[in-house]
Amino acid sequence: TAAMLEHPLVRKDAGSSQVIRNVVQRGTSKFRFGMDAQEMVLLVRYSGDEMFCMNPKQGQYIRCPVKGNVHGHVHAITVTTNNDIYILAGDPCAQLTLLVYNHLENVWEQQSSLPEVDGDLDENFIVEVGGHLYHLGFYSPEDLNEFLLMRKYDNRRDQWLECSQLQFPTIGHGGLGSVEARHAVSCGGQIYFIRETEWHRYNPTDNQWYKITLPNTYECYNSYAIVAIETEIFCDDVMYDTSSDTWCDLPEFTPSAISTNGAFVCRCFVREGQLHTLVHHRLDMRVGDHFARRVQAFQICVLDRSEGTWTDLKVTLPVDWKENLSGDFDEFPCVARMYLPSLTASVAD
Repeated sequence: TAAMLEHPLVRKDAGSSQVIRNVVQRGTSKFRFGMDAQEMVLLVRYSGDEMFCMNPKQGQYIRCPVKGNVHGHVHAITVTTNNDIYILAGDPCAQLTLLVYNHLENVWEQQSSLPEVDGDLDENFIVEVGGHLYHLGFYSPEDLNEFLLMRKYDNRRDQWLECSQLQFPTIGHGGLGSVEARHAVSCGGQIYFIRETEWHRYNPTDNQWYKITLPNTYECYNSYAIVAIETEIFCDDVMYDTSSDTWCDLPEFTPSAISTNGAFVCRCFVREGQLHTLVHHRLDMRVGDHFARRVQAFQICVLDRSEGTWTDLKVTLPVDWKENLSGDFDEFPCVARMYLPSLTASVAD
């Protein structure tokens, strides 16, 4: 850098020297951000005003408030390849807003407002492909065919461009009353919309949807357990390789014995290239002869594909986490590199 600043052409133009200094300073600041960042699992409250960040291997747990004006509640969340965290928020019957997380200021900033649609969307998803964000909205009106609308976000013009819609021959059953598992993921430069009984693939190049042939034994009843790693999509106890169009079974996950008397929900995420599952146990514990109280417990397990086994990481969540992770969080955990000084400063405030 010093040699660049002392170059004869630079010394003749003080302005160019200052430009170089500014670039170097920005680069140094970005490098320090990287040094102070850590890959963490995120759970965002539906209201968007609080975030739970954890590094289970290092036993690090940070619960911090998040600034910003989030109207309604969070409908969808995604982390891009550039480590940008986006959420879709709004009231169910109103316009949705796209917000992006400012890592340095720990605040949600409004990015764009989505065009309104006729009727209420039952579910919303947001994914990234090729550096572009896509919004997918599932609509299941009564007495009408279900359909999936999709829009691509043009960041430079702040415009949402209509993409090919996906229509289903099924007649809707009231939308929000349906408990069918549905999810959308990006994988290998394509978008996959996954339902209990069918998969569809969207190719951004030709703006077309294609139906995927499923194995006869395929079942998917947990949309929380659908994630992608490189060219592979994991769904419950099966894995689909998008590059070879092949399927294989995964080792069956068996929760801890603490679930024998209660219910549990598995939410999958990818950290350090490995498939993890966050298991939320809800237990009814009897006290005396008549009174039963609800107790919550959590597990985090990782899949060892070489051994074909799930390993319990034996995590111990803080007490206040157990008391607050009660169902009012975004259902899909995500993973991002978080700026620790900003998080710890927010906790201190």
